[in-house]
Amino acid sequence: MRSHTRTRSRLIALITLVIGILATQTGTAGAAAGFGDVESDRFYTEAVQWMVGEDITEGIEIGCFGPEVDVSRGQVAAFLHRLDHSLANNPQSGPHPFVDVTASYQQEPVGWLFATGLTTGVSATTFAPDASITRGDFAVMLWRYADEPDAVTRHPFRDVSRGYQQEAISWMSENLITTGTSATTFSPDAVVSRAEAATFLFRYVDPAEIPPAVASVDCTRELRLTLEVAGLTGAESRCAVPFLVGFDVDYLVAVAEDRATASLHLIIAAAAVGEACLTPDRVADLSRIFL
Repeated sequence: MRSHTRTRSRLIALITLVIGILATQTGTAGAAAGFGDVESDRFYTEAVQWMVGEDITEGIEIGCFGPEVDVSRGQVAAFLHRLDHSLANNPQSGPHPFVDVTASYQQEPVGWLFATGLTTGVSATTFAPDASITRGDFAVMLWRYADEPDAVTRHPFRDVSRGYQQEAISWMSENLITTGTSATTFSPDAVVSRAEAATFLFRYVDPAEIPPAVASVDCTRELRLTLEVAGLTGAESRCAVPFLVGFDVDYLVAVAEDRATASLHLIIAAAAVGEACLTPDRVADLSRIFL
């Protein structure tokens, strides 16, 4: 029993060591706002940096903002709710009737949207939190949040045909929240990306100051997807990523395909993954994948 305890203690010590090693290997070059996938010179860089500073976003996973990822209705609810907090408006939530809103982080934002009349859902009992939102509908939701201000001039976009979107998009154009996807198009039916959503919110607030950039961490989405392809479940891969984030993805693939030998650091990290993320029945799979 004492031998087992000593072995376990050594393993914990080694796991602690490898976590420290991995933490020093995360990259910071060529990125901004704390996310490895937000380059320092993109149209949305300052917007994301502002969102981080105002606690409006935490990203989609370790080191990843996902600028090209579609925004869901549930995420828009969370963004607007956090924005209202950042503006010191003390948003008050309440119960909502939407049976399809199950994520804990969405309950209060969606309840607030419903209580304030910013949304009535897609039906009497559904909100469709996982559905993507179009540029036209995002414009309407942001316009409603701004208390439906009147626009003095009409927008120049010939592809905006829906009546309920006209005033919202005219307001956004007039206030330079949008310049469209061209001089004469807004693309109202295109899905809003996270980069576009960040930019719209940033231009709406028009902050006088932007928080200083923070050190970025490599985006781990490619690593997570690689682990899932290798055989881990989504939950297991998300748990495993912090232990493996310092390893080159190509190297992990080579080890998984028996084209490279696992280093001591990888063996230790794999042991840590087994300890923290896998059931005993799955440890054998981990050995097959990495060793």
